[in-house]
Amino acid sequence: MATDLESIRTVESSRSMAGESIFHKMRNILNSVHVSTGVLHQQLRDFHLEDFGRVADMLEAHSTNLGWYLSQDPKGKKIPAFLGRLSQGLLDKHLLTINELHALQANLEQLECLLAAGQGSSRAGGFKDMAKFAVLLDEVLTLHQEELNRLGVQVIRQYQPVQDGILEVSKLQPILLNIIRTAINAMREVSGRSHCLHVQIVNCPDRERFVRFQVMDTGVGIPQAMLTQVVSLPSSGTGPGRFLPNLYASAMAAKELGGALRVWSEGEQQGTSLTLDLPVIYMEGNR
Repeated sequence: MATDLESIRTVESSRSMAGESIFHKMRNILNSVHVSTGVLHQQLRDFHLEDFGRVADMLEAHSTNLGWYLSQDPKGKKIPAFLGRLSQGLLDKHLLTINELHALQANLEQLECLLAAGQGSSRAGGFKDMAKFAVLLDEVLTLHQEELNRLGVQVIRQYQPVQDGILEVSKLQPILLNIIRTAINAMREVSGRSHCLHVQIVNCPDRERFVRFQVMDTGVGIPQAMLTQVVSLPSSGTGPGRFLPNLYASAMAAKELGGALRVWSEGEQQGTSLTLDLPVIYMEGNR
C-alpha cells in the first residue's frame, strides 16, 4: 500500500514539474513577444510618413515651374537628396520590421507547441500512451487547414497500414506541429506557383519496431551548407533559414524518445523533406 502511495506521489510530482517547466518556458516566450510588439510599435511610429505629404505639398505648390523649383530654389534643390535619405531610412526600418515579425512568428509557433505539450501532459501525464498515428497527424493538419487553404496547398496523404503503438503522445504532438509549421512557412516564402504538401506514415523500412513520419513540401528549400545546422543549433529567427521554427528543440525531443529527426533538401527553391523516426511498442498480435 505504501509503495502504491509513493508511486502516486511520484506521478503527481512528475506532472507538476512538467507543468512548471512548460509554463516557465511559456512565460519567457510571452516576454519575448511583448518585447517584439513594443519594437514593432516604435518602428511604425518612426516611419515619418508625414514627410512624404509635406514634400508632395511643396511640389504641388510649384507645379507650374517644377523644373526651376528643383534646380534653382534653395528649398527645392534639397528635395531630391531629402527623398533619397527618407527612402533609405524607410527601407532600413522595413527590414528591421520584417526581421522582428519573423522573430515574433517563431516565438508564437514555439508557444503553440508548448500549449500542445501542456495539453498532452495534462491528459497523459508524460507517460506512454496508445497512439493512433494517422489520427494524430490528421489532427495537426486540421489545425492548419485554414492556412493551407489560403495558400492553395494541395495536401497528399499516404498512410501505409501501420498498427497503433505505445509511446509518449504528449511529446510527439509538438514535434508534429513543428514539422507541419516548417513546411507551411517554407511554402509561404515562395509565391507565384502551386504548392503540394506530401505527408507519409510508414513502418520504418530500415529499423524494426519504428514508425516513420515524413513531410515533404514544395517550398523555398534549404541551402546545402545549412542542413546540418537546422537540427543541431537553435534557430535565431533571422537569416536564410528564418522560415524555420526551432527544429533543434524538436530534434532533441525526438532524441529523448529514442528516435531521430532528419532534414533534407536538394537546395534553394527545391523544397524540404522532414523525416521523423520513432520507436514504438506494439501490443502482441498487432504486427
